Amino acid sequence: MAGYPGPGSSEAGCPFFVRPCGLLTLLIAGPEPAQARQRFELHIPRVTTEELERNATLRSGLHPYVLTDFASTTWKSMNWTLDYLVKKIPFEWVDFYPHNMDDVNSKPFLYKLEDAMSKFYKPTAQNKPKYMQMRIGLRGWTRLKKDFQPKPLPDIFWDDDEWISKCMVKEDGTVDKPAIDNFFVTQQWKFLLIGQNGTTMFFHKDGTAASSWQVLVLGKKKWTLCPNSESHRLSVNINTFDPYQYTKFPKFEKAQCGQVTVTPGELLYYPGYWWHQTYQLETPTVGYTGALVGVEADRNDLGGVKKAHSRFYQDIMDKCAKCWKKGEPKRLCPDISQQWPGAAPPIMREVCETYLPKCFELWEEHAESLHGKTVGKDEL
Repeated sequence: MAGYPGPGSSEAGCPFFVRPCGLLTLLIAGPEPAQARQRFELHIPRVTTEELERNATLRSGLHPYVLTDFASTTWKSMNWTLDYLVKKIPFEWVDFYPHNMDDVNSKPFLYKLEDAMSKFYKPTAQNKPKYMQMRIGLRGWTRLKKDFQPKPLPDIFWDDDEWISKCMVKEDGTVDKPAIDNFFVTQQWKFLLIGQNGTTMFFHKDGTAASSWQVLVLGKKKWTLCPNSESHRLSVNINTFDPYQYTKFPKFEKAQCGQVTVTPGELLYYPGYWWHQTYQLETPTVGYTGALVGVEADRNDLGGVKKAHSRFYQDIMDKCAKCWKKGEPKRLCPDISQQWPGAAPPIMREVCETYLPKCFELWEEHAESLHGKTVGKDEL
Protein backbone atom coordinates (compact mmCIF):
# COMPACT_ATOMS: atom_id res chain seq x y z
CA MET A 1 0.00 0.00 0.00
CA ALA A 2 1.58 3.31 -1.05
CA GLY A 3 1.44 6.69 0.61
CA TYR A 4 1.97 5.71 4.25
CA PRO A 5 3.30 8.87 6.00
CA GLY A 6 6.67 7.61 7.22
CA PRO A 7 10.34 8.23 6.36
CA GLY A 8 11.80 6.26 3.53
CA SER A 9 13.11 6.13 -0.07
CA SER A 10 15.55 7.83 -2.44
CA GLU A 11 15.42 8.53 -6.16
CA ALA A 12 19.14 8.04 -6.79
CA GLY A 13 20.04 5.52 -9.46
CA CYS A 14 22.77 3.82 -7.38
CA PRO A 15 23.55 3.74 -3.63
CA PHE A 16 22.67 7.21 -2.37
CA PHE A 17 26.13 8.46 -1.49
CA VAL A 18 28.00 7.01 -4.47
CA ARG A 19 28.79 9.47 -7.26
CA PRO A 20 29.52 7.68 -9.56
CA CYS A 21 28.74 4.09 -8.54
CA GLY A 22 32.38 3.13 -9.06
CA LEU A 23 33.36 5.20 -6.03
CA LEU A 24 31.74 2.74 -3.60
CA THR A 25 35.03 1.18 -2.54
CA LEU A 26 36.69 4.58 -2.30
CA LEU A 27 34.02 6.04 -0.04
CA ILE A 28 33.68 3.04 2.27
CA ALA A 29 37.28 1.95 2.60
CA GLY A 30 39.50 4.24 0.53
CA PRO A 31 41.35 7.51 1.13
CA GLU A 32 39.40 10.30 2.76
CA PRO A 33 38.87 13.43 0.64
CA ALA A 34 40.88 16.45 1.67
CA GLN A 35 37.82 18.44 2.75
CA ALA A 36 36.53 15.70 5.10
CA ARG A 37 37.29 16.82 8.64
CA GLN A 38 35.18 14.57 10.88
CA ARG A 39 37.60 11.97 12.28
CA PHE A 40 35.17 9.82 14.30
CA GLU A 41 37.53 9.76 17.27
CA LEU A 42 34.95 8.66 19.85
CA HIS A 43 36.05 5.21 20.95
CA ILE A 44 33.42 2.45 20.89
CA PRO A 45 35.03 -0.46 22.76
CA ARG A 46 34.59 -4.13 21.95
CA VAL A 47 34.22 -6.18 25.14
CA THR A 48 33.44 -9.70 26.28
CA THR A 49 30.67 -10.43 28.77
CA GLU A 50 33.28 -10.90 31.50
CA GLU A 51 34.91 -7.57 30.68
CA LEU A 52 31.53 -5.80 30.69
CA GLU A 53 30.70 -7.26 34.09
CA ARG A 54 33.94 -5.80 35.51
CA ASN A 55 33.70 -2.42 33.78
CA ALA A 56 31.79 0.08 35.96
CA THR A 57 31.98 2.77 33.28
CA LEU A 58 30.18 0.67 30.69
CA ARG A 59 27.78 -0.76 33.26
CA SER A 60 26.56 2.80 33.90
CA GLY A 61 24.67 2.56 30.60
CA LEU A 62 26.03 5.95 29.53
CA HIS A 63 28.49 4.75 26.88
CA PRO A 64 28.22 2.65 23.71
CA TYR A 65 30.02 -0.67 23.33
CA VAL A 66 30.01 -3.86 21.27
CA LEU A 67 29.49 -7.12 23.17
CA THR A 68 31.43 -9.67 21.16
CA ASP A 69 31.07 -13.11 22.71
CA PHE A 70 27.54 -13.78 23.96
CA ALA A 71 24.94 -13.97 21.19
CA SER A 72 27.12 -15.97 18.83
CA THR A 73 27.47 -18.81 21.33
CA THR A 74 24.14 -18.62 23.18
CA TRP A 75 21.21 -17.32 21.12
CA LYS A 76 19.25 -19.42 18.67
CA SER A 77 18.60 -16.26 16.65
CA MET A 78 22.08 -16.69 15.21
CA ASN A 79 20.66 -19.59 13.15
CA TRP A 80 17.98 -17.42 11.56
CA THR A 81 17.41 -17.33 7.84
CA LEU A 82 14.97 -15.14 5.94
CA ASP A 83 12.87 -18.22 5.18
CA TYR A 84 12.71 -19.01 8.89
CA LEU A 85 11.40 -15.52 9.68
CA VAL A 86 8.73 -15.77 6.99
CA LYS A 87 7.55 -19.04 8.49
CA LYS A 88 7.61 -17.77 12.09
CA ILE A 89 6.06 -14.30 11.68
CA PRO A 90 4.43 -14.07 8.21
CA PHE A 91 1.67 -11.87 9.69
CA GLU A 92 3.94 -9.05 10.91
CA TRP A 93 3.69 -5.80 8.97
CA VAL A 94 6.73 -4.43 7.16
CA ASP A 95 7.66 -0.86 6.31
CA PHE A 96 9.11 -1.65 2.87
CA TYR A 97 11.48 0.87 1.27
CA PRO A 98 12.12 -0.09 -2.36
CA HIS A 99 14.57 2.78 -2.90
CA ASN A 100 16.57 2.88 0.35
CA MET A 101 15.77 4.82 3.54
CA ASP A 102 18.42 7.54 3.44
CA ASP A 103 15.99 10.46 3.13
CA VAL A 104 13.97 11.65 6.11
CA ASN A 105 11.14 12.61 3.75
CA SER A 106 10.79 9.33 1.86
CA LYS A 107 7.92 6.96 2.53
CA PRO A 108 7.48 3.18 2.65
CA PHE A 109 4.97 0.73 1.33
CA LEU A 110 3.19 -1.50 3.85
CA TYR A 111 3.14 -5.27 3.32
CA LYS A 112 2.87 -8.41 5.40
CA LEU A 113 6.29 -10.04 5.76
CA GLU A 114 5.46 -12.97 3.50
CA ASP A 115 4.56 -10.52 0.71
CA ALA A 116 7.43 -8.13 1.38
CA MET A 117 10.07 -10.85 1.21
CA SER A 118 9.19 -11.78 -2.36
CA LYS A 119 9.63 -8.13 -3.35
CA PHE A 120 12.90 -7.86 -1.41
CA TYR A 121 14.76 -10.08 -3.86
CA LYS A 122 12.87 -9.09 -7.00
CA PRO A 123 15.13 -7.00 -9.31
CA THR A 124 13.97 -3.51 -10.20
CA ALA A 125 14.64 -1.49 -13.31
CA GLN A 126 16.63 1.05 -11.30
CA ASN A 127 18.51 -1.67 -9.38
CA LYS A 128 18.11 0.28 -6.14
CA PRO A 129 18.86 -1.37 -2.78
CA LYS A 130 15.84 -2.26 -0.63
CA TYR A 131 15.31 -1.88 3.09
CA MET A 132 12.68 -3.31 5.45
CA GLN A 133 11.83 -2.60 9.06
CA MET A 134 9.25 -4.28 11.28
CA ARG A 135 7.64 -3.19 14.53
CA ILE A 136 7.26 -6.57 16.20
CA GLY A 137 4.02 -6.93 18.15
CA LEU A 138 3.27 -9.21 21.08
CA ARG A 139 2.19 -12.11 18.88
CA GLY A 140 5.40 -12.01 16.86
CA TRP A 141 7.57 -11.51 19.92
CA THR A 142 5.98 -14.50 21.63
CA ARG A 143 7.20 -16.60 18.69
CA LEU A 144 10.71 -15.10 18.63
CA LYS A 145 11.62 -14.40 22.26
CA LYS A 146 13.02 -17.86 23.02
CA ASP A 147 15.67 -17.18 20.37
CA PHE A 148 17.04 -14.34 22.56
CA GLN A 149 17.31 -16.19 25.86
CA PRO A 150 19.03 -16.02 28.26
CA LYS A 151 20.08 -12.36 28.64
CA PRO A 152 23.84 -11.64 28.77
CA LEU A 153 23.77 -9.79 32.11
CA PRO A 154 20.17 -9.71 33.37
CA ASP A 155 20.58 -6.60 35.51
CA ILE A 156 22.13 -4.61 32.65
CA PHE A 157 19.92 -6.03 29.89
CA TRP A 158 16.84 -5.69 32.11
CA ASP A 159 14.06 -5.48 29.55
CA ASP A 160 10.28 -5.60 29.40
CA ASP A 161 10.26 -9.35 30.07
CA GLU A 162 11.01 -8.37 33.66
CA TRP A 163 8.55 -5.52 34.19
CA ILE A 164 5.76 -5.14 31.65
CA SER A 165 3.57 -8.01 32.88
CA LYS A 166 3.80 -6.56 36.40
CA CYS A 167 2.55 -3.07 35.57
CA MET A 168 0.18 -3.64 32.66
CA VAL A 169 -2.33 -5.66 34.63
CA LYS A 170 -6.11 -5.36 34.65
CA GLU A 171 -8.16 -4.89 37.79
CA ASP A 172 -8.94 -8.62 37.84
CA GLY A 173 -5.22 -9.41 38.00
CA THR A 174 -4.80 -10.65 34.41
CA VAL A 175 -2.09 -9.31 32.14
CA ASP A 176 -3.46 -6.83 29.59
CA LYS A 177 -2.05 -8.34 26.41
CA PRO A 178 -3.70 -5.86 24.00
CA ALA A 179 -2.12 -3.01 25.98
CA ILE A 180 1.31 -4.65 25.84
CA ASP A 181 0.94 -5.19 22.11
CA ASN A 182 -0.07 -1.54 21.70
CA PHE A 183 2.99 -0.40 23.66
CA PHE A 184 5.33 -2.58 21.61
CA VAL A 185 4.01 -1.33 18.28
CA THR A 186 3.47 2.36 19.05
CA GLN A 187 6.91 2.73 20.68
CA GLN A 188 8.77 0.62 18.11
CA TRP A 189 9.93 -1.34 21.12
CA LYS A 190 11.06 -4.43 19.23
CA PHE A 191 12.45 -3.81 15.78
CA LEU A 192 13.56 -6.20 13.05
CA LEU A 193 15.67 -4.60 10.30
CA ILE A 194 16.56 -6.22 6.98
CA GLY A 195 18.59 -4.46 4.31
CA GLN A 196 20.50 -5.01 1.11
CA ASN A 197 24.08 -3.88 0.54
CA GLY A 198 24.10 -0.09 0.26
CA THR A 199 21.00 0.64 2.33
CA THR A 200 20.91 2.96 5.29
CA MET A 201 18.54 4.88 7.52
CA PHE A 202 18.94 8.64 7.69
CA PHE A 203 20.99 10.07 10.58
CA HIS A 204 18.75 10.66 13.61
CA LYS A 205 18.15 10.18 17.30
CA ASP A 206 15.11 8.35 18.61
CA GLY A 207 12.07 10.24 19.85
CA THR A 208 12.18 8.70 23.33
CA ALA A 209 15.01 8.35 25.83
CA ALA A 210 15.13 4.54 25.88
CA SER A 211 18.55 2.99 25.39
CA SER A 212 18.93 0.39 22.66
CA TRP A 213 20.80 -2.74 21.78
CA GLN A 214 21.02 -4.42 18.40
CA VAL A 215 22.34 -7.87 17.66
CA LEU A 216 23.49 -8.56 14.12
CA VAL A 217 22.14 -11.88 12.88
CA LEU A 218 23.28 -11.83 9.24
CA GLY A 219 25.54 -9.67 7.11
CA LYS A 220 27.74 -6.77 8.16
CA LYS A 221 26.77 -3.30 9.33
CA LYS A 222 28.68 -0.06 9.87
CA TRP A 223 27.46 2.36 12.54
CA THR A 224 27.94 6.05 13.26
CA LEU A 225 27.17 7.08 16.86
CA CYS A 226 27.20 10.55 18.44
CA PRO A 227 26.13 11.61 21.97
CA ASN A 228 22.99 13.63 22.59
CA SER A 229 25.25 16.39 23.94
CA GLU A 230 26.46 16.94 20.36
CA SER A 231 22.94 17.63 19.01
CA HIS A 232 23.71 21.30 18.37
CA ARG A 233 26.30 20.18 15.81
CA LEU A 234 24.17 17.50 14.12
CA SER A 235 21.34 17.32 11.58
CA VAL A 236 19.12 14.65 10.03
CA ASN A 237 20.38 15.95 6.68
CA ILE A 238 23.96 14.81 7.31
CA ASN A 239 24.98 11.62 5.57
CA THR A 240 27.77 10.47 7.87
CA PHE A 241 28.98 7.92 5.30
CA ASP A 242 29.56 10.52 2.56
CA PRO A 243 32.67 12.63 3.28
CA TYR A 244 31.88 14.78 0.25
CA GLN A 245 28.89 16.21 2.14
CA TYR A 246 30.76 17.27 5.26
CA THR A 247 31.56 20.77 4.01
CA LYS A 248 27.81 21.48 3.91
CA PHE A 249 27.68 20.97 7.68
CA PRO A 250 30.76 22.68 9.16
CA LYS A 251 29.61 22.11 12.76
CA PHE A 252 29.78 18.36 12.20
CA GLU A 253 33.57 18.68 12.02
CA LYS A 254 33.72 19.37 15.76
CA ALA A 255 31.15 16.80 16.86
CA GLN A 256 32.38 14.00 19.10
CA CYS A 257 31.35 10.91 17.12
CA GLY A 258 32.53 7.38 16.49
CA GLN A 259 32.14 4.63 13.95
CA VAL A 260 32.25 0.86 14.34
CA THR A 261 31.53 -2.14 12.12
CA VAL A 262 29.50 -5.01 13.58
CA THR A 263 29.53 -8.61 12.36
CA PRO A 264 27.17 -11.55 13.04
CA GLY A 265 26.90 -12.51 16.70
CA GLU A 266 27.97 -9.08 17.95
CA LEU A 267 25.64 -6.88 19.98
CA LEU A 268 25.87 -3.08 19.94
CA TYR A 269 24.53 -1.05 22.89
CA TYR A 270 24.00 2.72 22.90
CA PRO A 271 22.30 5.09 25.38
CA GLY A 272 18.98 6.85 24.90
CA TYR A 273 18.86 9.90 22.62
CA TRP A 274 22.17 9.07 20.95
CA TRP A 275 22.36 9.94 17.26
CA HIS A 276 22.94 6.99 14.98
CA GLN A 277 23.11 5.95 11.37
CA THR A 278 23.79 2.53 9.86
CA TYR A 279 25.08 1.29 6.53
CA GLN A 280 24.47 -2.29 5.39
CA LEU A 281 27.61 -3.78 3.86
CA GLU A 282 26.16 -7.11 2.68
CA THR A 283 22.94 -8.65 1.34
CA PRO A 284 21.06 -9.57 3.38
CA THR A 285 21.98 -7.78 6.59
CA VAL A 286 19.58 -8.62 9.42
CA GLY A 287 19.55 -7.02 12.85
CA TYR A 288 17.18 -7.19 15.80
CA THR A 289 16.83 -4.16 18.09
CA GLY A 290 15.47 -4.16 21.63
CA ALA A 291 14.86 -1.18 23.92
CA LEU A 292 15.74 -0.74 27.58
CA VAL A 293 14.49 1.64 30.26
CA GLY A 294 15.55 1.85 33.90
CA VAL A 295 19.18 0.81 33.27
CA GLU A 296 21.07 4.10 32.90
CA ALA A 297 22.84 6.14 35.58
CA ASP A 298 22.07 9.85 35.99
CA ARG A 299 22.85 12.14 33.03
CA ASN A 300 23.33 15.86 32.45
CA ASP A 301 22.03 16.13 28.88
CA LEU A 302 18.32 15.41 29.30
CA GLY A 303 16.84 18.89 29.45
CA GLY A 304 16.30 19.46 33.16
CA VAL A 305 16.01 15.89 34.43
CA LYS A 306 18.77 13.55 35.50
CA LYS A 307 17.25 10.14 34.94
CA ALA A 308 16.82 8.68 31.49
CA HIS A 309 13.73 6.74 32.58
CA SER A 310 12.14 9.99 33.80
CA ARG A 311 12.80 11.60 30.43
CA PHE A 312 11.44 8.51 28.68
CA TYR A 313 8.27 8.71 30.78
CA GLN A 314 7.86 12.37 29.86
CA ASP A 315 8.40 11.58 26.18
CA ILE A 316 5.63 9.00 26.25
CA MET A 317 3.31 11.25 28.22
CA ASP A 318 3.85 13.98 25.64
CA LYS A 319 2.66 11.53 23.00
CA CYS A 320 -0.28 10.58 25.19
CA ALA A 321 -1.29 14.23 25.56
CA LYS A 322 -1.73 14.47 21.80
CA CYS A 323 -4.35 11.71 21.92
CA TRP A 324 -6.00 11.84 25.33
CA LYS A 325 -7.18 14.48 27.77
CA LYS A 326 -8.45 13.58 31.22
CA GLY A 327 -12.20 14.05 31.42
CA GLU A 328 -12.51 14.06 27.63
CA PRO A 329 -13.72 10.63 26.40
CA LYS A 330 -13.03 11.31 22.73
CA ARG A 331 -9.59 10.59 21.29
CA LEU A 332 -7.85 13.76 20.05
CA CYS A 333 -5.42 12.21 17.55
CA PRO A 334 -6.21 10.38 14.28
CA ASP A 335 -5.83 6.63 13.86
CA ILE A 336 -3.80 6.35 10.66
CA SER A 337 -3.99 2.55 10.82
CA GLN A 338 -7.59 2.87 9.65
CA GLN A 339 -6.40 4.45 6.41
CA TRP A 340 -3.13 2.54 6.11
CA PRO A 341 -3.49 -1.01 7.52
CA GLY A 342 -0.21 -2.00 9.13
CA ALA A 343 0.65 1.49 10.33
CA ALA A 344 0.97 2.01 14.08
CA PRO A 345 -2.32 2.85 15.85
CA PRO A 346 -2.64 5.55 18.53
CA ILE A 347 -1.33 4.72 21.98
CA MET A 348 -4.12 3.32 24.17
CA ARG A 349 -5.70 5.42 26.89
CA GLU A 350 -5.19 2.65 29.46
CA VAL A 351 -1.48 2.57 28.69
CA CYS A 352 -1.18 6.32 29.23
CA GLU A 353 -3.36 6.86 32.27
CA THR A 354 -3.29 3.56 34.15
CA TYR A 355 -0.25 1.47 33.29
CA LEU A 356 2.70 3.78 32.59
CA PRO A 357 2.70 5.39 36.07
CA LYS A 358 2.94 1.88 37.55
CA CYS A 359 5.70 0.94 35.10
CA PHE A 360 7.64 4.06 36.04
CA GLU A 361 7.81 2.89 39.65
CA LEU A 362 9.47 -0.34 38.50
CA TRP A 363 11.96 1.54 36.28
CA GLU A 364 12.84 3.81 39.18
CA GLU A 365 13.33 0.88 41.53
CA HIS A 366 15.60 -0.98 39.13
CA ALA A 367 17.72 2.07 38.25
CA GLU A 368 18.28 2.68 41.96
CA SER A 369 19.28 -0.96 42.47
CA LEU A 370 21.94 -0.56 39.76
CA HIS A 371 23.27 2.92 40.41
CA GLY A 372 22.05 3.91 43.88
CA LYS A 373 19.65 6.58 45.02
CA THR A 374 20.30 10.21 44.18
CA VAL A 375 19.31 13.31 46.12
CA GLY A 376 15.87 14.50 45.07
CA LYS A 377 13.46 13.19 42.49
CA ASP A 378 12.87 14.27 38.92
CA GLU A 379 9.75 16.36 38.62
CA LEU A 380 7.28 14.49 36.38
